[in-house]
Amino acid sequence: MKNEKIIITINKLSERKLYEMLGITKFAYPLEGFCVGMPNTFSKEEIPKDGYLYTNRILDNRGIDEIKDVLNNLEIKGIIFDDLGIIPLIKDKKMEKILYLSHFNTNQKSIEIYLNYVDSVIVSSDITKEEIINITNNLKDKVTLFTLGYVPAMYSRRLLLDNYSKFYKIAKKNPLEIIENNKKFLIYENKYGTVFYHIPLFNGLELMDLDCQYYFINSAFLEYEDINNLLNNTYNKPYDKGFLYQETIYKLKDDEDEE
Repeated sequence: MKNEKIIITINKLSERKLYEMLGITKFAYPLEGFCVGMPNTFSKEEIPKDGYLYTNRILDNRGIDEIKDVLNNLEIKGIIFDDLGIIPLIKDKKMEKILYLSHFNTNQKSIEIYLNYVDSVIVSSDITKEEIINITNNLKDKVTLFTLGYVPAMYSRRLLLDNYSKFYKIAKKNPLEIIENNKKFLIYENKYGTVFYHIPLFNGLELMDLDCQYYFINSAFLEYEDINNLLNNTYNKPYDKGFLYQETIYKLKDDEDEE
């Protein structure tokens, strides 16, 4: 029953039937030309009427005009997006509107404001489980929880991998794994920018015990077998719990303490 509340991004069209066998019924399709950090995207012709369109690219004026044309000529169930410029384009459209601002939407007040414009908001994975519980207790019918996937740590519109390979005159690797200050990242680039994902992947499937509108899974760089094993608690590769049990709020020392 809980799997019916999952919205999962699709890497391959053939995966849908496999996920349906797990009881998943809601699928988000990364839109070609309007995504960063997604290794597989789909043309508007490939997105079915019962699908959710997924876009996470920061748009300029031209990009807004281009996606406006797509939205005016595409029949879909809903949209998951992060550029606020999309809100005026969809406010009168009969589609489910889900806002995903990645590292924002960390508190009830900001979520309540955005819910004046959209149907649901994906809560940031940068807060603790206790804080998430507090939000879901007050807004349980409106919020969506990020429950599984690689979490983007940084997004730049610069082509960082391309520039790096050209500067050092080395072969370009895309995606590329790096270690910096004992932190591991997976970097992926397309012509719209570069995304750094934190490694290992975030496993917050325990959040599915909370009452909310949907549970969001980003399957980028994961195979169906990975998702299946994770949902069935048979996954034997590294993962972490992100900030579910680690606060990111620190008190600065007073001047007296520093002395």
